[in-house]
Amino acid sequence: MHKYNNIYLTPLVVILGAYIYLSFFIFILYQLDFYHNSEYFRWGPPVIVFRKIVNSTFEFYFLLSLFFFNKMINTLITEVVYTWIVNCIQDPKSNNTYYSKNISLLIILLNSGHLSINFMFAINSLGSQISFLIVDFLGNILVIFYTNKCFIDRIHNENVLLISN
Repeated sequence: MHKYNNIYLTPLVVILGAYIYLSFFIFILYQLDFYHNSEYFRWGPPVIVFRKIVNSTFEFYFLLSLFFFNKMINTLITEVVYTWIVNCIQDPKSNNTYYSKNISLLIILLNSGHLSINFMFAINSLGSQISFLIVDFLGNILVIFYTNKCFIDRIHNENVLLISN
């Protein structure tokens, strides 16, 4: 943990500080009347996605669910593939990629391509309406919670075994 001017910058302190700032920022936008009569801060059709006007409720919820599952897949790629790249490929202490050289490079290239294409989906959806931001947030939270809970459970189970031995 880093200490700066007698303040410990722990993950908990930093994330709580970020949420305090975010709350302040949202409050200021509210005070400046950003939410009233805004096309962005409403739910449902009509909405413009990829420069197409979506008027149908069915089409709106269908697109919303597609973006939700897309976000879950993208977060899963980030949580698994990116972590593998950082810990197995780029870490100088690592001596095992778990795949052949060609497969490792293919995974890295496929990851890069997916990130680029997915960026287009993110820009078009998140900028269209807050409903897409909410499903983006929910898809992200579900995958991050599940994957990290598995890691935390594994660490705690290993620690319990070490303590009981």
